[in-house]
Amino acid sequence: MTESASVRRSLPTWDQVATLRDFIHGRTYAAAVPIIRLNGEPPHAPGSALARVAEVNGALYEVTSHLCRRLYDELESGHPGPIAHASWDALLTITAAWHEDPELPDWVNGLLPVKPR
Repeated sequence: MTESASVRRSLPTWDQVATLRDFIHGRTYAAAVPIIRLNGEPPHAPGSALARVAEVNGALYEVTSHLCRRLYDELESGHPGPIAHASWDALLTITAAWHEDPELPDWVNGLLPVKPR
């Protein structure tokens, strides 16, 4: 049995979800700075490194937004189930990439998955 299957974390509050969403979206936006085009600039060449960064950046933003929407729906239902837990675990897994970020809210570090060294 995997660690995530054997240990069930408690679910976050609505505000914690919003805080984590804003943190991830902020990091996504910061990473997008090199790919932002000004009005009139041509699109990045298909298949170029900048086009790939733009695709990955957009995908991470959409995945994070989708997970948050699912989690909000579950929390709002009053009876959150496995979807809520899976969504929360996925958001924490995404956030683990920034576990050393000084702007990561303090309460998050204790919830992040521990990676073996």
